[in-house]
Amino acid sequence: MATEAEAKRLLVIDDMVDICTLVASVAERCGFEVKTTVDPTAFRDTYRTFRPHIIILDLAIPDSDGIDLLRFLVDEGCTAKVLIMSGFPAGVQEAAKRLGEVRGLDMADTLPKPLRAAELRAILTRLHGAV
Repeated sequence: MATEAEAKRLLVIDDMVDICTLVASVAERCGFEVKTTVDPTAFRDTYRTFRPHIIILDLAIPDSDGIDLLRFLVDEGCTAKVLIMSGFPAGVQEAAKRLGEVRGLDMADTLPKPLRAAELRAILTRLHGAV
């Protein structure tokens, strides 16, 4: 486990608690300090106080959506690496990724659902050394 000084911060928003739990478990084993939420308002508040290095963002969130949250991140001047996670078709995920890139976000990757722990671990291990 990384020390407090070495820990990279990861923020996850997904409307499914089980997905948040899985991502947190994998990410903590990769050396991340993790915060998760299922609520868009809590995501905004946590983003402002936690200042994550990496964000994993589901595109389908009740009472909001991933595109709205991407706009929020742009407005906040977000410098974190952003991963899109979704059960939507790959083309929709890529379109959201391109939108984030055009708006100046550091869009790192896409994660299709159902989520595979090995794929998530590989991406987070790569990103841990890049932030």
